[in-house]
Amino acid sequence: MQKWLFLVFTFCSGGYAIAQPAVRDEPRHHNVFENNYVRVLDVYLAPHDTTQFHIHSTPSVFVGLTNTATVGQLAGQQPVKSDFVAGRAWYDSLVTPRIHRVWTEDTTWFHVMDVELTGGRPRTNEPGLQSTSLKLLFDEPLVRGYTAQLSAKENFKLPSSKAGYLLISFDETSVTLQSANHTQQRLMKAGHYSWINEATIVQVNDMPAHLLILQLR
Repeated sequence: MQKWLFLVFTFCSGGYAIAQPAVRDEPRHHNVFENNYVRVLDVYLAPHDTTQFHIHSTPSVFVGLTNTATVGQLAGQQPVKSDFVAGRAWYDSLVTPRIHRVWTEDTTWFHVMDVELTGGRPRTNEPGLQSTSLKLLFDEPLVRGYTAQLSAKENFKLPSSKAGYLLISFDETSVTLQSANHTQQRLMKAGHYSWINEATIVQVNDMPAHLLILQLR
């Protein structure tokens, strides 16, 4: 009898997991960029809005862009309150897939990015970035993460990379991206991003900048 109940529970649990959408298919997770290395999901939740239950199963970097009181609920567990903080980024291996939903308990919108690392395995063995302007946050098999807090007119250089870089702004700033082939000026707001492959000088223009740099591997 106990064995039969265990089999029924296992079957039902598996069926429940299969029934949930992958995070990229959850309606509030917007796929704004994708290549062979990353899938960038931009997530907005209105005050007191709730996501569907969904599955995270790909190693990811999460980027907090607002100060928002939220509640998360893992499938089959009690809700847990947490406060998201703008300007924070962290890596999650998601070795154990996570099925959850999130809602806001705040009067302001919730904005976060989920950068899925879709490469599957490291493809380069490029050294880490050595600029004194960058602070290493994490060093993982598929990605290194750095932050840079720069004053106006400061800059740093990204060497050329076979895998590339994802540059994300935590807040509003103005930058010039200068490579051998082109120069681009960008007004970047929280959550704006640029994909960079070539050797590029990132020049902050007339306002301070708080940036996240993901070095793909």
